[in-house]
Amino acid sequence: MFLLCYLVYKIITSSTLDSMTNLELVNPNLIGLVIILMIFNWGLETKKWQMLLGSVQYLSFIDSFKSVLAGLSSGLLTPNRIGNFIGRLAYVKKENHNQAIVNTLVGNLAQFTSTLLMGSVGFLVLISYKLQIQNSFWILLFSVLFSSVGCYIYFRPSVLNFRPLNKLFSDKTKLSIQEINDSYSNVKIKILGLSLLRYIVFCVQYFLVFKLFGIQISIVVLFSLIATVFLITTLIPSLFFGKLFVRESVAVFIFSLVDINLSLILVVVFLLWLINLAVPAVVGSIFWLKQKHYA
Repeated sequence: MFLLCYLVYKIITSSTLDSMTNLELVNPNLIGLVIILMIFNWGLETKKWQMLLGSVQYLSFIDSFKSVLAGLSSGLLTPNRIGNFIGRLAYVKKENHNQAIVNTLVGNLAQFTSTLLMGSVGFLVLISYKLQIQNSFWILLFSVLFSSVGCYIYFRPSVLNFRPLNKLFSDKTKLSIQEINDSYSNVKIKILGLSLLRYIVFCVQYFLVFKLFGIQISIVVLFSLIATVFLITTLIPSLFFGKLFVRESVAVFIFSLVDINLSLILVVVFLLWLINLAVPAVVGSIFWLKQKHYA
């Protein structure tokens, strides 16, 4: 709610609506590349899902792709997209549902870990160079510790099963944590690698959309800004629609550090949300409904 109020305030106190009409596409051809990268992005997530589900049930790449998009559709309707397993399960046999849910959690945790890793690096770069802090030792130490904790929890999530924290978990949750913990490390490394590759795709898309509107900005600075936006957005809880308004509010705050036009920030973030989440979710809802109909 605070972020939404902040976003509304920034829009009201600026000439955002007027300046939006003055935005020009400097290189319209780049939008096609952004869309291609969206397909590649969800192809990577499909490969992750195939690998995670491989020990439980075989799904062709096409069916895995439909399952992932169906999960995206259901995930947008739940807090922090935790319900993405609901749509995915439409393509999984009922007797494999429990293990499939656990495997979905592994995939989600891998993406979360990649965001922590890259976000820590981006935050370090942003603080050290853009804000011109000379002694960045403590920031570096914070980033290393933050990243290390994220990786350790990913490979050994059973560390969360301690008292009194585990009293917050149901027996089923405790069992799921242990099953994730016992997953093969070599598979987890591959899943984490694919998650990092997806992260890079997201960053490239951001860069291309800024170039679409003719914004000239250093790749290093832009990466630090994008990574910080992703990090903060991931850590802030949200109720629906893939963190719509949360992402915009965070982006407005972070990108404003380099004096990027507010209207441009909103257009860039909304355009990426539309391409990466909204359109695929609509397609996924069709897959989901059809699969439920035939089930």
